[in-house]
Amino acid sequence: MGALDGVKRNRPFAEHNNMKIVHVIESSATGTLSMVLLIANGLADSGLDVHVVYSRRPETPKNFNTLFDERVKLHHVQMGGKQPWLAALRLRAMLRKIGPNVVHLHSSYAGFLGRIGSLLGLPGVRFLYSPHCISFMRQDISKWKRLAFIALERVGTLKSCLYLACSESERIAVKKHLGKPVVLVENAVSSRDYFVVSPDRAKNEYTEVVCVGGIRRQKNPRLFAQIAARMDADRFRFTWIGDGDDEAKKPLLQAGVAITGWLSTEQTLKAVSEADVYLSTSDWEGMPVSVIEAMLMGKPPVVSQCAGNVDAVSHLRTGVVYETVDEAVDWVTRLASDAAFSSAVGTSAREEALDRFGLERFFKELMQAYSLET
Repeated sequence: MGALDGVKRNRPFAEHNNMKIVHVIESSATGTLSMVLLIANGLADSGLDVHVVYSRRPETPKNFNTLFDERVKLHHVQMGGKQPWLAALRLRAMLRKIGPNVVHLHSSYAGFLGRIGSLLGLPGVRFLYSPHCISFMRQDISKWKRLAFIALERVGTLKSCLYLACSESERIAVKKHLGKPVVLVENAVSSRDYFVVSPDRAKNEYTEVVCVGGIRRQKNPRLFAQIAARMDADRFRFTWIGDGDDEAKKPLLQAGVAITGWLSTEQTLKAVSEADVYLSTSDWEGMPVSVIEAMLMGKPPVVSQCAGNVDAVSHLRTGVVYETVDEAVDWVTRLASDAAFSSAVGTSAREEALDRFGLERFFKELMQAYSLET
């Protein structure tokens, strides 16, 4: 079964069969990797010539290569380190060797390297760039650093390239600060990979609250710990599926949060499916894949009021949005004590995810973007 099951089969993109598409990914983990896997595997399954140029990070899954369809050609170019210009030149050489029609850059760093490295080169190649939450949307940086990121993005625009925003918040930010063409293509997930498990409350006398992602500043693990510390440990169990450095994990461990470390995709989906509530404490997001995945499994999401989260979740319909620790505690408590409310929100979340974040819509919009003139 391929990633495009549920989409019209029999080569749905037959008119693009001569198109050679290269995806460039430096951030080879978490949500960015999820989206590249979805796109690359789906397009390869549809008969297109798909290549992925990737870089490895410490958190890159050890089985990275086996995650891709065997028809996807993988090329390693290390893009990290202290010499970005050399990385840009290596990336340029690899792209020239492959000879693509379309280059799709993923995340801010690869987006910058790919565009700068391709200046005055690769004529006739169409470039697209998915920031997956563009750098200047970060909330952990000073005003001056944000301006520096905006300036770097403007340097990157010297190379003709179409921005693909994964959420309305990101589309507005790109348009406001860069004034360049930007197309909204919201993230998607393959519904065939998700299932709904209703926790057996006769066995589980507690409510399981989970979060998925790297334990880093963006995800605000301190806030997750603060919420967990406010809850009755006999009634609630908090689990963070993911990992990070020891300093970032410290407040979670002090609050009694279980940290699983990085799990396989199958293990992660199983853990979320067996939970009761999905809790996001992020300070910024692009369009959070983990929240969408929880919605697909009918888990009511409780999310912080930040860009990305508010694009994915409709308050009191497909989840709840909170601003303060007190609000988060109140909503988690209500979902745990009001089965009818929890079920109604979870059902609406799943219905919305199936309808809005499906593959047919996503690949149709993506292929339209690949064919547009910048």
